[in-house]
Amino acid sequence: MRKISDFVKEGKIIKGSPNPAEARSLFAQAEERLKDVGKLPLSEKNASFRFEDAYEVIREALQSFLALEGYKPYSHEAVFSFALERKLLQEGEVLKADRYREIRNDINYRGKKVAAEETGEIIGFARKVIPELRRRFEMHFSNSKK
Repeated sequence: MRKISDFVKEGKIIKGSPNPAEARSLFAQAEERLKDVGKLPLSEKNASFRFEDAYEVIREALQSFLALEGYKPYSHEAVFSFALERKLLQEGEVLKADRYREIRNDINYRGKKVAAEETGEIIGFARKVIPELRRRFEMHFSNSKK
């Protein structure tokens, strides 16, 4: 994966001021979206739509950490590179999430259909990583008060 500094040089990440309010909003939105995805029925017919939603859960949660540091990403790939550099997820998890990014791009830009089984996989992955990301997110705020 490419380095964050490369994305900054290319203008795909803009450095600004830390934005805790935006970070909280993004993380809350990710958690609400995850609840919603978990309640919706999953079928072969809607699997691609549910996949996109589950992907957004992961991306929004990770993007909240960029907002905490004052970064505004203009590339989804940059979000996952950031997650790897900051060790927000384990390397294997970041690589899996990045693979989901590629699948999401195929859905959005090439009309690819995904199977319900694959969508179930990303939903399970989101359910697994969001609690750990929540813990790290809350640690940021408890550490900043010290």
